[in-house]
Formats: sequence, C-alpha cells, structure tokens
Amino acid sequence: MDFDFSEIEALLREVGAYQLEGYRKLEKADVKLKEGGTYGESVVTEYDVETERRVFDFLSRRCPGDSFLGEESGNVRRDPSRYWILDPIDGTTNFTQGVVYWGPSLALWDRQGPAAGWIYLPAVDQIFHARRGEGAFLNGTRIHSSTVTEYSDLCSVGTTSRLHRRVRLTVPAKHRILGSLIVNLAYLATGTLAASFCRANVWDVAAGILIAREAGAVVDCRPAIETLDLASIDVERPVSLTIYGRANAALPSLEGYLVPLSSEGR
Repeated sequence: MDFDFSEIEALLREVGAYQLEGYRKLEKADVKLKEGGTYGESVVTEYDVETERRVFDFLSRRCPGDSFLGEESGNVRRDPSRYWILDPIDGTTNFTQGVVYWGPSLALWDRQGPAAGWIYLPAVDQIFHARRGEGAFLNGTRIHSSTVTEYSDLCSVGTTSRLHRRVRLTVPAKHRILGSLIVNLAYLATGTLAASFCRANVWDVAAGILIAREAGAVVDCRPAIETLDLASIDVERPVSLTIYGRANAALPSLEGYLVPLSSEGR
C-alpha cells in the first residue's frame, strides 16, 4: 500500500463521527427508499451518499490511479489490479431505526482478491482490520474465531432479516439477526458468532470476508470472491454472492441446516 493503516482508520473514524451525529438526530423525512436492489427494497440517507463522497475524494487524492467501487456512486474504472471497495453504511435500516449495529466497510483489492479490509462500528466504537496473511484485529488487539466444533444452545449463529421468507433454519443453536452483514462477519471473527449465512453484493462483504478468514474462520463464498472481475460489475445489476461462514473447519456449515420452505409443502 502507499500509506499505512493509520490513515485509513483515521478516515473511517472521521466519517464515523459524522455518521454518529446523523444517527442521533435523524428524522423520518431524511430516509429515502431505494428500489430495484438485488435483495428488494432498501433505504438510503444523505449520510450514505456523503460518506461515499468523502472516502472517494480522499482515495482519489492519495492514490489517483486506483479504481473505486461504491454502493452509491458506482464503478470508477482505473487500474484494474487495485480496487477500493466501499459500503458507506452497512446496516442502514439499523441506522435509521436506532439500532447500534451499522457502519462503513472498506476493502483494498488486488489481483488475488481482498488484500486489506476495515470495518468500523461507530455507535459501539469498534474498528476491525486485517491484511492478508497478517491476522485480524479489533481496536488494535488480535482476534480469533471460536474453537467450537458442534452446535448447541451455548453458541449463536447469525443470518439475515429476510431469511424466514425462504427457508427454515434447523441448526441446534441460538439464532441472531443483527441487521448488518458486516457485523455478522466481524462477530464471526471475534468468536461471538459460531457461524453466519447471507446473500450479498461484493461491497457488502469484501472487507468482512477477509477479516473473518484472517481470524481463523472458514468462509465459503459462491462464486469465489477472488474470481470476480470487478471492472465488469454494474452496481445496478451486481453479482449476487452466497456466503456461508463458520468458526473453523471442524464445525459444519450452515448450508445443511437451511431447509427451503417449498420443500416442506409451503
């Protein structure tokens, strides 16, 4: 990289403080409905859009030759071997409804896939980061995924808010829906969650997949995230990723515990 982690962390803390101010004063009129997304209707605020502008401007000044893929502004194609991937606020519904699990995530991508990643949760002041091959960290302290090897009521799994419309989750563990894909992956990395499942766009999960893997988790992404051609991605019609994360190789994937409702005659 052309600069160290501290510059990115400072940037995310700066935009996080801006977002936190909005979180505390947001009114219903500030929330807009964004239709036509991959996974149905979603919401967007000025804080999503302005955060993306600030991060894009910073990166354009510091590394003007790098490409940029953002949820709100689209795909800025420059050097295809160096891409910055941003979700300005993952968990925007939480952000608009007073739930603390939301924040920006940023990944640096090279020819091998995610090379570095950051997640910041401003409302709980947790910043996660990882660099490929160097481990994962929370607020500067190294983190590790859980060592649990079987599911029980002593562990929790994280999924998504629309899961119940399509499948029944049969895993013998406690179920948590935190409302943010980056939180699911970050807490998989800390050992808080034993496993997670989601369908997502690449900007939702690029940083989180790297952080979880660097913490020791197994993250199965279909198609494999490393095979994506970022330059070809259109944010209006993005590639859908299916992601199964588990704490370690000894723990079974959640895939076998997701029973389609149609198969039960519903």
